[in-house]
Amino acid sequence: MTEKKQTTLSPASCNSSASDCFDVIVIGSGMGGLTSAALLAKAGKSVLVLEQHDRPGGYAHSFKRKRHIFDAGVHLTSGCGLEGYQGGQVIRRVLQACDMYGQVEFIQINPFAYAEYPNVSADFPHSIVAFVEAMRDRFPDQTEGLQALLTLCLHISEQAAIADEVMSSKDSLLIQSKLPQLLKYRQATLAEVWGDFIQNPQLQSIFASNWPYLGLPPSKLSFVYWATMLIGYLVDGAYYCKGGFQKLAETLVDGLIKQGGMIRYRCGVEKIAVINNQVQGVLLASGEMIKARVVISNADVHQTVKQMIGEDYFPKRYLARLNNLQESISVFVVYIATDLDLVACGAHHEAFYYANLDHEANYQDAINGEISWLSVTVPTLVDSSLAPAGHHIVMLTTLAAYASERDWSQAKPKIIEAILALANQKLPGLKDHILVLEAGSPATMQRYTGNYKGAAYGWANTPEQSGAYRLSQRSPIDGLYFAGHWTAPGGGVYGASFSGMQVAQQILGVTGQQQFWQLFPSVTE
Repeated sequence: MTEKKQTTLSPASCNSSASDCFDVIVIGSGMGGLTSAALLAKAGKSVLVLEQHDRPGGYAHSFKRKRHIFDAGVHLTSGCGLEGYQGGQVIRRVLQACDMYGQVEFIQINPFAYAEYPNVSADFPHSIVAFVEAMRDRFPDQTEGLQALLTLCLHISEQAAIADEVMSSKDSLLIQSKLPQLLKYRQATLAEVWGDFIQNPQLQSIFASNWPYLGLPPSKLSFVYWATMLIGYLVDGAYYCKGGFQKLAETLVDGLIKQGGMIRYRCGVEKIAVINNQVQGVLLASGEMIKARVVISNADVHQTVKQMIGEDYFPKRYLARLNNLQESISVFVVYIATDLDLVACGAHHEAFYYANLDHEANYQDAINGEISWLSVTVPTLVDSSLAPAGHHIVMLTTLAAYASERDWSQAKPKIIEAILALANQKLPGLKDHILVLEAGSPATMQRYTGNYKGAAYGWANTPEQSGAYRLSQRSPIDGLYFAGHWTAPGGGVYGASFSGMQVAQQILGVTGQQQFWQLFPSVTE
């Protein structure tokens, strides 16, 4: 590879006390970027976060319309409580590390979801025991298998939490003894595993009801990543952030600033300067230059590699892998404020309504632009502060494949109407009680977050692109790291936060979670 030299910044040493020089620059303030920034600032690094938008959060940001607060994309998350599985509760630990736990309120959602199909429906209660008991009456002959399947998911989740530390030992016997289930199932899809434990088609469909959270149906979805998501909700617990998930992002920003870090909004990065394969800093769209020997990109990986730096700076093998990765599907969301009595309608915080037990068919409908299913989220059922008294917030979400802005501008009205028609069947009277209505297409997601093709989960969460098979946080360029859903372990608020924690570990030279959290006295087990 031919070495390239950018001339925008000289490779002079960095005095981190200068206003134009930092230990670490973070591009983007999504959950991965903010997590790494806040942790590194607490660890004593001088940190600057640069955000192109006017607020932090990425997909976790909120917006307000007529005194109604809407979450842009997040419905709930796990990892916020004091108890759960070994190696979990990462969001809680991050906030504790930054001395910010308790500055934001989390509301536990139990049951955390409801799923409805023709002739069958189910609630998803907190805890493995409660979920198995909820299924016992309808599927008595499947109870033992369901228990075994969930126990397997728990073991995989616990092993995934320590995988980096164990793998770094390079001791094959230790690796096999500590990570047996993780290694066995790391290349399996959900559909390749569930049949060994549960055979009833209805129970299989119920078990996989939350697949839209990861953007793929059972035949394509990484079983390992599915297991960690499900156990996160069942064991760590599912939580809503009071006031909207913007509050979580703002709390991390407060933690960053409390430790001497900085964040600048409406501040786009034009280039990342590299000399002799070493990051030197960034050039802003305004022409301003800021030095740093470490840059964490929480931005889209395509944009980072191909536009902010340039393909000539990367090994051909790395580029080939990058170009072979498949981005995830996007979403289409209708945001509604209503004065309809949704409690009387029997609404849930999170409900999935499917016309078909076959999730492969449901996924294909989404790819084809057919509105046959959707999720209905009503956060005001647990947090009345989001809207005036007597009003509710409703988010109607379905998956959608990317198309050009022109295509979406033409298609939007028909898609909105189809989504409203289906939602009105489940919440009768909704169409007649709309106070505010907005919609976001995949093109909207791309425009506001910069994610390639509006990808909702970074790369598609297939076995070949999840966990250790995803792009590493460490790039081939010295000092350049990635955080967020484009890197390991995968998509979602928890996955992005986990990636931010791992980046901070790597920059601080720590291999394992336990050793890492010991750097922060405020973190409890």
